[in-house]
Parts: sequence; C-alpha cells; structure tokens
Amino acid sequence: MIQSGGSPDVFVVDFARARRTRKATFGQVLESAFVRTPVPVVVDGHAIGQAICRVMDACTFADVQGRAWLWNEYCVFLSREDHDRLRDVEDMLSHDLLALLNEEVLRRDARMPDGFLVRLLVDESNDVKPGRGVVRVRHRKDTGAAPTVAGEITMRSDRLPVPVRDASPTERGVGPRLVSAGGTVAIEEGRECVLGRADPSAGGGHVALPGATGKVSRRHVRVHVEGESARVRREAGANPVQVDGAPLAEGEEVSTCLPVELVLSNGDWRGTLCR
Repeated sequence: MIQSGGSPDVFVVDFARARRTRKATFGQVLESAFVRTPVPVVVDGHAIGQAICRVMDACTFADVQGRAWLWNEYCVFLSREDHDRLRDVEDMLSHDLLALLNEEVLRRDARMPDGFLVRLLVDESNDVKPGRGVVRVRHRKDTGAAPTVAGEITMRSDRLPVPVRDASPTERGVGPRLVSAGGTVAIEEGRECVLGRADPSAGGGHVALPGATGKVSRRHVRVHVEGESARVRREAGANPVQVDGAPLAEGEEVSTCLPVELVLSNGDWRGTLCR
C-alpha cells in the first residue's frame, strides 16, 4: 500500500490497495474482468488509518535502548477531490483515527510521543492524483505549537498514557484490560472469560466488547490472563480471529505475552489486551 518516496520521512500511498471487508459483487467481478472499467478508489477513514499504520510499520527509528520511537506528526497530502470528501466527516474521523493510533502505540509497546498530530492537506501542486497520497512524517517536540494551515483537516491528541510494565502485579494496581477504539473494558485476572458482542442472556464471565457490531459473535474468543501471560482461544462457530496477526482455527488456543492484539471478524473489531 505504501512505498518509499525517496527519503526516510516521505512515503507514497496507493489507496487502491487498502484492504476492504466488503466483498465485490459477482457483477463487479465480471465487469472488471471483461469490460476493464476502472473501479473508483475510495479514500475514507478506513483507508487513511491503514496508510498511517503501514507508515508506522516502516519506522526504524529507535531510542538509545533500542525501543521503537514512532513519528508523532503525519502530514497526508491528498488530491482536492479526496480531501473535500473528508471535510464533512472531520469530527468523527478525528476521534476514530486518534483512538486507533493510541491503540497502535500500546500494541507495539513503542516509546510514547508527546501526542499525535495528523494533518490532511490538499496537494496544491496537483502532483497527487485522486486515489493516491503522499505522507510526510517527523518527530515534533510540541504538537500543540504546530501551525495550522488554512483549509487543512487537523487532528491532535494529548500526551498518551504510559503503561507501567516494570512493577510487580501488586505494586502496579492496574489489572488487565482491553483497549479499543470503542473504549476500554477491564478483564478479571486469573479467571477465564468469554469476549463477544453484548448479549443480555449471557451469564457470568462474559465481557461485552465496546464498539462490537453484529459481525462479532456473542461468544467469540475466550481469554485467561495471569501476570504478563495470556491464553487466547477461538470459540467454536465464532467468526475469524487473529492474535498478533496470526489466524486461529475454531477451537485453537495460543499462549502469548502481553500486550497482544486481537482482531475479530476480519478487522471489524480490533483491540489490545494489555495492562
């Protein structure tokens, strides 16, 4: 989806390569195969989020201990047509995108920046074509002092919470939890629980995932957290489950260390199990 733009802090984005959970219809497949009509590329929040996460993947910058030190300013240059389509969803896009970036920092156990700044700008030179983008990144000392360009869509977040990882469980005072764009929910330590969408008929041990839609099964995945270790098992009959990017078969269980990313129903819901 991204490729180098010729320097370590510039990336070229092809939004046509963004993963989509909605499948093409049979008619669309035939049309693309025989008529070869180009399919319009949609540049939306889903595509923007994937692009920035892929740019994060390319960050090799580290602190003196070797811990990943992610960029905290992302300037995304778009065609005017693509930029204008995002203007009316600016508020919701800002909320969801910043929540996703907060999740990514926790999941990657990366060094926490002072805050995130995402700027969506129009490419006034007209070099960026519709369906494409250019991302320029940097480490900014004070995101609050960054200037705002007239007409840009600017998204800022405050300093991110830093999870304590070097204290003992009794000293920490922070139990396991699931962090997602829909919110944060506590997980009881030492007790097996079942995660899924809200289910009024569920008994004890069921945890409703914040923001889960109907694509998430009522009994989707079973987890057990003890200290810094977690066991994760996909429930029989549940929709797809990925644990740190690896798919689980129905009934399959894995043991791993916190933090761990859970992706359910092919990306419909994602969150990080951490402390």
